[in-house]
Amino acid sequence: MQDQLDLFRDERWRPRFPERLFFCLLPDRGSATKIARFSTVFRRENAIQGDVLKPGRLHVSLYHVGDYKRLPTHKVYASELAARTIGGQAFEVTFSSVGSFRPAPKRGGGERKHPLVLLAEAGSLQRLHEALVEAMRGHGLRAADTFKPHMTLAYCPGPVPFQSIGPIRFKAKAFTLIHSERGLGRYHEKGRWPLADA
Repeated sequence: MQDQLDLFRDERWRPRFPERLFFCLLPDRGSATKIARFSTVFRRENAIQGDVLKPGRLHVSLYHVGDYKRLPTHKVYASELAARTIGGQAFEVTFSSVGSFRPAPKRGGGERKHPLVLLAEAGSLQRLHEALVEAMRGHGLRAADTFKPHMTLAYCPGPVPFQSIGPIRFKAKAFTLIHSERGLGRYHEKGRWPLADA
């Protein structure tokens, strides 16, 4: 009986639709480490608690394909086909402010944690997002929601007002399709498409 209780205790909670598929930009390892270091210093200096994303999970979302009970292979395939049609050149992503977004309402009441984010300048990010929207529509997939380019650093119990920071940059050389196992903290790369050198 104790073994059974321990087994259930070790199971992690997962949302109703636990399999997420999305396109994003991933910083190189050096840039991810630098951004994680900034996050640590900023949170310490401002006494901000929260659940911190590891450097390997830092990303800039480009297009949220969907959340599913089981990952649909036809959605993955259609996303891959759409991605192959995207051109464009490598570009620099620049973050110039940090603060938190208001969390989405929690089903059944209660409060979600506030995403602490770096806000990115739109420019080339917006153009790549729009190219993905058109390509996805062309392959029978829905248009994405409104786009506010950012990188989530942590999830905090309270709001953090936005403030300007010295620019943080990394070079976007490719965009990536990720399958995220929500609640388990695991990412699986389904495809990566290079951007041409500028």
